[in-house]
Amino acid sequence: ISKVANNRNVLGYVSAKETIHAASQSNLSVPDYLDKIWNHKDNRELIINQLQEFGILNQTIQNICEIGTGAGRYVEQTINLCQPARYESYEPDQDWAKWLTEKYKIISQPTDGQSLSYTSDSSIDLVTAHGVFIYLPFLIIYRYLLEIVRVTKNSGYVVFDIFTEDCLDDEKVKYWLDSDYDYPCFFGEIYAINFFTKREFIFIGSFFSKDGTKYLIFQKN
Repeated sequence: ISKVANNRNVLGYVSAKETIHAASQSNLSVPDYLDKIWNHKDNRELIINQLQEFGILNQTIQNICEIGTGAGRYVEQTINLCQPARYESYEPDQDWAKWLTEKYKIISQPTDGQSLSYTSDSSIDLVTAHGVFIYLPFLIIYRYLLEIVRVTKNSGYVVFDIFTEDCLDDEKVKYWLDSDYDYPCFFGEIYAINFFTKREFIFIGSFFSKDGTKYLIFQKN
């Protein structure tokens, strides 16, 4: 997760240079190193497995676009499973963006934090965002969703996670209140589903991550 502009405390913001060095010293890949220090490996595996079960990552996908790619925790597995011809990344942290291009040979697009302006209309088969919309304010998410609609091909897929009503009951909110983190931003599941279905997308399904977020999956009809 990249640093948020308003400096709220966000789980997962890490310096590229420091993290890459520490991972190398530990003889681990950057994603494996972050999973180890965050104790998140099971969560990454769960998400990849769920997306395979929904039929998203067990097929060849030509063009992929990821929003907020960060340290690339899902890039290598996605590339290995889908074998894309083109993988675009919108990562605002310049150090991470440079490293992603060097490491995975993907395209790091210039990023303004609210659009996919360097991606052509109806050009993407899979748009993903992992752990990004969970800390963005409503209007920024909305702008991204409009852009997702614009760039997604017919029959293309959209995958992202948010904090929905199901993620923020009294017990879970108390957890966040008692924690050192204040970044969770609410975005309604029904609102998200209505947004996409009104724009000729089909709601495929949903699942929970172990981080307490909810993934939604859509396909452009």
